[in-house]
Amino acid sequence: MDRKSKKRNIPFPFISISDRAASNIPIYRQIYESVRRAILSGAMQGGSRIPSSRSLSAELGVSRMTVINAYDQLFAEGYLEGKIGSGTFVAGELPEELLTTPKVREIKTVARPRELNLSRLGEQLERDGQQLLREPLSTRFQPFQNGLTAVDSFPFDTWGRIAARLSRSGPHAVIRGNDLAGFRPLREAIAAHLRSARAVRCEPEQVIVTAGAQQGLALVSAVLLEPRDNVWIEDPGYNSARDLFSLSGAQLVPVPVDGDGIDLEAAAHSGKKPKLIYVTPSHQYPLGMTMSLGRRLSLIETARAARAWVVEDDYDSEFRYSGRPIASLQGLDIEGRVIYVGTFSKTIFPSLKLGCLVVPPDLVDVFTAARTVTGAQSPMIDQAVLAEFISEGHFARHIRRMRTLYQERQKFLVEQVHRHLAGFLEMTPGDAGMHLVGWLPEGFNDREVAMRADELDIRLSAISDHSIMSYPRMGLIFGYAAFNEKQTRRGVAKIAVLLTELSKSKCFKP
Repeated sequence: MDRKSKKRNIPFPFISISDRAASNIPIYRQIYESVRRAILSGAMQGGSRIPSSRSLSAELGVSRMTVINAYDQLFAEGYLEGKIGSGTFVAGELPEELLTTPKVREIKTVARPRELNLSRLGEQLERDGQQLLREPLSTRFQPFQNGLTAVDSFPFDTWGRIAARLSRSGPHAVIRGNDLAGFRPLREAIAAHLRSARAVRCEPEQVIVTAGAQQGLALVSAVLLEPRDNVWIEDPGYNSARDLFSLSGAQLVPVPVDGDGIDLEAAAHSGKKPKLIYVTPSHQYPLGMTMSLGRRLSLIETARAARAWVVEDDYDSEFRYSGRPIASLQGLDIEGRVIYVGTFSKTIFPSLKLGCLVVPPDLVDVFTAARTVTGAQSPMIDQAVLAEFISEGHFARHIRRMRTLYQERQKFLVEQVHRHLAGFLEMTPGDAGMHLVGWLPEGFNDREVAMRADELDIRLSAISDHSIMSYPRMGLIFGYAAFNEKQTRRGVAKIAVLLTELSKSKCFKP
């Protein structure tokens, strides 16, 4: 069979038929015009197969003769061609007179500016949305993109066996455990794990399964915040939390952090009473310090006095490399002021959009209702597999292995930076987490370095991009958890070349 004889099947254009009495256009003519427009616009290209008259008449609910009349006209004008036993196709060569006139697809319309009439939220998204759309995809795996896990070391064989077993047991085994707050066995497994590993005070009824930490923060914003409410937020801090709270119309109050965590005295001097306080106490994002016990107790007392809510984002607390594990802030709260946010994207793999909220008992119903209204719920099979993965002990074993692996990868990154970037980058080991900050010397702009690194397929985040107020030092965030020694070595080498070039252009001498 030669290449010309091969015919393509492409989607047939949608045809809307108006009543003849209303449109004053015969139905066969409407079909003719629809097909003709699709051919001239290029939507149906030469050699494309079109439906038989019998099948199209059945689809449109018209007589077969009506379709035959339309097809006959298209045949007569040279738009269609047919072969016995082969079907009907768009002509390989269009009628000669069409070659001298502009094709429909080349006709361009001029977009007229118009009033979009957006909501307040829509207007803010239109104004700031381009920055959100430029955020890197979590699956790009460019050194040193933060938030990625060592997927090459995840026990997918175990995960797959659990999924296969659940699939064989049939859908009823999964559906039976479902309720409006999430898969009941998963909520039970999460509660047991958090009580043991994070000293969280909770029962399964307080656990709300979310489609990742982002949805958890979105629910917090929807349930608790009104326009112009004050939100104390760490500065520098987590951009996504900042964006979500801002979209609610809340007023962000940037609060600096020191060696003990969020600076409550600086926050009090702002004179703005908080409705909500957002913190990352176990491993401050992005600077990495751990909130001291004294500061935690003061924070809870501050929230009690202000009748404010505290959101504890416990995004990567599972990975601690020295000293005793740090208990959650929520575990110190006896008045029910702290809402705990957890995620499995940082411990399982990024594309698993599963997380949780642990809310005080008197907020369970309203958060469950909010989760139901949003409709953004994770697939039940993923929830069921994760429940088994945790209950059978695989999750705890995986975390222990990753602690060892991530500590080794952190150590190798620090060694490479000290060896090849001395004078250009200051980096010290951390006690926890999946990223480190490399501090640039005076004269460098962290945004410029991050932008130039991206051109080399190196993904760095600038501290300046995580700051509302101007931060006194320029720094870069290095994610290391997902990258082996070869990837880290090559990444550091590229950065060394880049910083050397920039130093020459700035007459900087390390």
